[in-house]
Amino acid sequence: MLTKAPIFERLDSHPLAHCATLTVLGDGSLLAAWFAGSYETAPDVAILASRRAVHGESWSQPQVVAEVEGHSLGQPVFWTRPNGELWLFFVVIMGRDWTSAQPFWQRSRDNGQSWESPMPVLDYPGLMFRSRPVSLPGRCILPVYDENTWQSRMLISDDDAQSWRLTQPISTPDGNIHPCVVQVSGGYLLAYLRTRGGRIWRTESLDGGECWSPPAPTPIPNPNSGIDLLRLQSGALALAFNNSDRLRTPLCVALAEEDERWRWRQTLEDGHAEYSYPTLAQTGDGRIHIVYTYRREHIEWASFSESWLRENEIHE
Repeated sequence: MLTKAPIFERLDSHPLAHCATLTVLGDGSLLAAWFAGSYETAPDVAILASRRAVHGESWSQPQVVAEVEGHSLGQPVFWTRPNGELWLFFVVIMGRDWTSAQPFWQRSRDNGQSWESPMPVLDYPGLMFRSRPVSLPGRCILPVYDENTWQSRMLISDDDAQSWRLTQPISTPDGNIHPCVVQVSGGYLLAYLRTRGGRIWRTESLDGGECWSPPAPTPIPNPNSGIDLLRLQSGALALAFNNSDRLRTPLCVALAEEDERWRWRQTLEDGHAEYSYPTLAQTGDGRIHIVYTYRREHIEWASFSESWLRENEIHE
């Protein structure tokens, strides 16, 4: 069964809404955040957030959780830490566009009710976030990309996120960004990449994210738009993407076993408009949740079960 609803209606104070992130908090509730303002890269763009209680019927009124006066913010990514802290990564545009954006983070010790002051991650203009971190024993991996060179990279920490170092770039012929990383049962890491070449590309790491195999194209279309990849509690893989090589519609969620044969697919949106930048999460009860940009006017939320995804088997 599919449940769908907007997190909020269009906000007059922040008419643009885009690039949502989603996390499951320690108490099982959901917290979503996105960037919003007059227009993308406008100096009034801030990070807003809303929460949904475990058995709640609606989302809370959006609140500003990060802003820097006179600077546009973007690309929020939540990280719910094992110690109960909640971290929020985002970028701050120092000049006119994303190529000047600097990576920052801030911390909450009360599930996002209050936040400490933002701090820089490192000095790297154009280094951007999009996808959730991956935690391995003794290691944290934060997927990033370079807006200036259009290459994906990884930020790795082996000291519990006290310091970070960058891996070598991951290159593809038409450029790639937005690496989405999951660990599969064989212990290796799998990353899917957004590209300008009309297809999602993939790469693997056998050494905990240090080195990545030469990327290769998948058959899955990509119109140069955001994607998300999530390993479910069952071990299956869920992929949220636009099923087009040109348009940011339709917005679909596909399911595969670890063989990456995407045998099942459901469509969430198929109107002639933008439905983009999905982020997936799974709660303890097995429900799969997704947030995404709806016409750049608001953030939509949907919830469904893995069995619902399996109801539509694809024969192509």
